[in-house]
Amino acid sequence: MAKAAREELLLPLARNGPVRLVEQVVNGLAQLIERGVLRSGERLPSVRQFAESHGIGASTVVEAYEHLVARGLLVVRRGAGFFIAAKGASLAPVPAFTAPEPVIDSAWLLSEMFADERVPIKAGCGWLPGKWLDDEGLHQAERRIIRSPGAQQVGYGHPYGYAPLRQIIAQFLANWSLEVSLDQVLTSHGATQALDLIIRTMTKRGETVLIDDPAYCNLVAMLRMADLNVIGVPRTPTGVDTEALELLARTHQPKLFFTSSVLQNPTGTSYTPACAMRVLQAAERHGFWVVEDDIFRELGQPTDPMLAALDGLQRVIYVGSYSKTIAPSLRLGFIACQRDLARQLVHTKMVLSLTNSEINERLVHSVLTEGHHRRHVENLAASLLSAQARVNAKLTETGLTPFTTPRGGMFSWATLNGCSMSAREIADRARQKGIWLAPGEFFHLSPPQQPWFRFNVAYAEADALYDFFRTL
Repeated sequence: MAKAAREELLLPLARNGPVRLVEQVVNGLAQLIERGVLRSGERLPSVRQFAESHGIGASTVVEAYEHLVARGLLVVRRGAGFFIAAKGASLAPVPAFTAPEPVIDSAWLLSEMFADERVPIKAGCGWLPGKWLDDEGLHQAERRIIRSPGAQQVGYGHPYGYAPLRQIIAQFLANWSLEVSLDQVLTSHGATQALDLIIRTMTKRGETVLIDDPAYCNLVAMLRMADLNVIGVPRTPTGVDTEALELLARTHQPKLFFTSSVLQNPTGTSYTPACAMRVLQAAERHGFWVVEDDIFRELGQPTDPMLAALDGLQRVIYVGSYSKTIAPSLRLGFIACQRDLARQLVHTKMVLSLTNSEINERLVHSVLTEGHHRRHVENLAASLLSAQARVNAKLTETGLTPFTTPRGGMFSWATLNGCSMSAREIADRARQKGIWLAPGEFFHLSPPQQPWFRFNVAYAEADALYDFFRTL
């Protein structure tokens, strides 16, 4: 039989202290439970009794009791009240997980690398350090969202995405001379989902698509999972090899060409205006769509051409993202395209994942409109350009050859001269020295003859990285 409630229970509470009353009640009761003053199976005073005896609001007591239930220190019995949980019922710490030694391959880069914290020098990773991101803008946006009415924080969002955010996206595109209406813009769960929606909506098994070579490794994996015939177009320091594009398009009649116009991942290269025009002319001649993966646009140069703007979205589907300039945790991307195609993409999106998180969309909208983001992006672009110049200089001194001169962005792409080992073998050796490298094999459709590596310039200034390459 359960023990009677401890009606004489009284905690010392400081009503004007720095610690909230809820936290004081939680901490006080937790200490009594841990010391054994309150024993397993004992019933606590009712919410009303506890509130009256301590001179506090009933809502404060309810919140404190629920905190203790969530921590496993209390159990609630419907109609009877709150009871001290049995010993050992509280939430135990999660035991440490010892992961096996990683194998440096594309599967590790796509999945395990995000959770593997054992390697201190992350020279091959694909994200920015937290201190480089717009944490202050995000915190301000979070505070604004918390103060918003509860009705704005629950329920599904709009299939196309949060309308005020889509309006901001339309304004951004207008700055590049691309005029779009709201029904030509839809949001996605990051740029990666945007690419997946396009693949699922516009291709059938066995069809041919073209892709930058090297290219974003996730995109390569997605296209192969869709059982498409994937053919690479060589990437050059000025964009893509347009002669090769012309020949491949004439020979294979591709459905889509996936390319990055600005600060491409992994090479860090951008299109010249001449390259952009030749790509669009080839698309018109041979009837293929161009998917412009343009997530680094804000970090590029004002003169970098935008394919979608030059084409007016006649044959270009535009993909953008805020992961690199605000925070990757928000997972917010978008697509701009022809109106009819947008409707098809929204249908695919709703079938696969329903709507985006509108809370995330409101956070991004708040960051973009509070007035700090433009300055943050300017500072970030300048910091990355400076870091890239320093990294390229160190790579050259160490015996590697950068693919191109610094243009900004997150990545430098370089090859190691006079080495008989493959890039993957070198990456495995580097891991044993505490260094993450991203070998070129992850980004090419077939293994390159030379050992290429992608370097994240925000992580690639550690002396140990260059000492390692000197030993080779």
